[in-house]
Amino acid sequence: MALFGNIVNKVKEAKLDVTNKLDFRKKLLEICSDGKITDSELSLINELAARYNIEEEDFNKVKIEAYKTAFKAVLGDGILTEEERQNIYEVQQVLQVSDAEIPNEVAILNIHNQLREIQFGRLPVISNSGLILKSGEIAHFIINADLLEERVISRNYQGGSSGVNFRVAKGVSFRVGQQKGRMVSKTGIVAVDNGDFIITNQRMMFKGRKKSFNYSFNKLIGYTVFSDGLDINSEDGKTRSLSIKQPYNADVLELMINYLANN
Repeated sequence: MALFGNIVNKVKEAKLDVTNKLDFRKKLLEICSDGKITDSELSLINELAARYNIEEEDFNKVKIEAYKTAFKAVLGDGILTEEERQNIYEVQQVLQVSDAEIPNEVAILNIHNQLREIQFGRLPVISNSGLILKSGEIAHFIINADLLEERVISRNYQGGSSGVNFRVAKGVSFRVGQQKGRMVSKTGIVAVDNGDFIITNQRMMFKGRKKSFNYSFNKLIGYTVFSDGLDINSEDGKTRSLSIKQPYNADVLELMINYLANN
């Protein structure tokens, strides 16, 4: 009977252990659901961990889920304030979550940090020894790009008919259906040069191997940023199209141009 009793006790202890771990997970997720961990909540986490005998292995199983719960709360509205940025950083530190364990969240935070910095006029400064800048000019962005233009990409001969001869009288014939052909050209948007697209505090420019251009912000009438490039519309009536194959964030680029064009 004693042996049977020991087995029953062990089963009860195992069930209680599972229940405790589930309760700890539930409490931790509730604490993180508002995107921050206060001092009193940190004390509660430590108290529960001790009471439920939560070991490091158990904690590691739930910490990523808890962090992502806090992350979702902070970025739920798509805006990251300075206070929220600090809160989510503290959550990461408390939960001992490394950047390598949350690569997608780290990338998103980096983008939001860049957007916030640009909004406050704190733009990155790029050093490029091959670029000659004007006095007081500062480069903020540089990326490899293709310059696109509309060109003839094929030509072919269409139409034309030799016609048919009809005899209308002895020794007299008349040709009908004879038509001249014509050369038809097909145009398309193609890359005509490759080089660097640069944004400074004064202008946007393209420095290519064969072609280059630059436009001061006060000479622009519009621009459109795409996920794979941009169009630049200037006062001279020209539209410059660039294709960008390197990874970049279109929101960051658009906000940077908008800030510089309006300040």
